[in-house]
Amino acid sequence: MKLFITSAALVALSTLALLSEAHISFRYPCPRYAPYSECPRPNDNQWHLVDYDVQSPLGTHNAISDPICKHPASFNGVRPVLKAGQTVQTKMEVDVNHNGGSCQWALSYDNGNTWVVIQDHFQNCLATAKPSSTFTLPVKIPANAPTGNNVILNWIWNNNEGNRELYSSCADVVIQGTNGGSLSGVAPLFANYGPSSPYIPEKAVSNGDWGKQYFDARKNITITVPAQKLKRQLVN
Repeated sequence: MKLFITSAALVALSTLALLSEAHISFRYPCPRYAPYSECPRPNDNQWHLVDYDVQSPLGTHNAISDPICKHPASFNGVRPVLKAGQTVQTKMEVDVNHNGGSCQWALSYDNGNTWVVIQDHFQNCLATAKPSSTFTLPVKIPANAPTGNNVILNWIWNNNEGNRELYSSCADVVIQGTNGGSLSGVAPLFANYGPSSPYIPEKAVSNGDWGKQYFDARKNITITVPAQKLKRQLVN
């Protein structure tokens, strides 16, 4: 894993030991407070905020350790511009693939208060990702996605094998699409995220149960975004 390398970061290097228990996160687009060299850099007084455990799950079915997105914001920097209708080649930093699982990708235009799923990949998402690798997952931005200057792209994953965990990796992006409009879909499923959440067992020991009944029961949702002026950013 390629990390920030500066003298200011040396005081935090002891936390790199946490990566031995890490699993998977976005690498592109950059997740919030991530240590990857491609990501926005912290200011001199922000190095203590760098998340060297960015690949870890948010919790298990027994307990919640972090909120969805883990962090309330990103470091200041240029956000990638994703165009409506574009297929984005997202990059995942993979430590362990847990024999795959079920992925959801969702957008939020209100800093995570409301989400709408834009793509699913059930059962074998990341199953072919090699340990300690960077793996590409294509994600299509809906053709009718409204323009948004402060949008979050969230990858959500329930693993097939191991502890019953929930993973989430949030990247702050700009969407270049219709100038005002709405986006419809389903609200994401947050399973294995505390004892009050739906429980998805290990697939191999549950007669192939991967939580289909819970994904099928996701609620329909429509979000409406007012017209706004697109900020000048880096188009990817």
